[in-house]
Amino acid sequence: MAIANDSTPMGQPSPNPSLPGQASQLQLHDIHVPEQVTNLPIAPGWWLLLALILITAFWSFKIFKQKKRLNANKNQALAVLASNQTLSAKECISLLKCTAMQYFSRQQLAKLYGDNFQGFLMQQLPQKYQVNFIELSTPAFQGQYQAQQESNADIDLACRQATKLWLTYALPIDKNQAANKTELVNKTKELSA
Repeated sequence: MAIANDSTPMGQPSPNPSLPGQASQLQLHDIHVPEQVTNLPIAPGWWLLLALILITAFWSFKIFKQKKRLNANKNQALAVLASNQTLSAKECISLLKCTAMQYFSRQQLAKLYGDNFQGFLMQQLPQKYQVNFIELSTPAFQGQYQAQQESNADIDLACRQATKLWLTYALPIDKNQAANKTELVNKTKELSA
């Protein structure tokens, strides 16, 4: 096998023998840039992910607004309690009753007073806070309907602490939890009567 020697000098293109009359001209074509790759249409998986993100964001916002609305009355009562360090025991009990009426049935709470109201409030608290609430609030509930000329500062302070304890740990209530507790309170009243 023989290698054909090209008579063209080095560095110059060899003529294309297939094209007549173009032997000395190099046949080059322009550089073609590939077409731009677009992101459209978006795959269905991305649409599903976007829908899932939007639904989750909407649901989270709705729960946030609901919790904020549920805690509004509680936060308002706590603000009143924090801003008025001179609230008497009677005023604290009134604050408790007004706040409780925002979360429970008015018909149920309007008829409760004294020990019955204290028992109702205690039942709304988690078990670990009930004893502390009773110890702090009992003197205030016992002296609520007694004629006293001046307020006892120790009783007032204990009642403010009991009010803060109840507002902090009993509210807001879950509607299902409140219904179950209401049924329990009604059954215990029927049994005791």
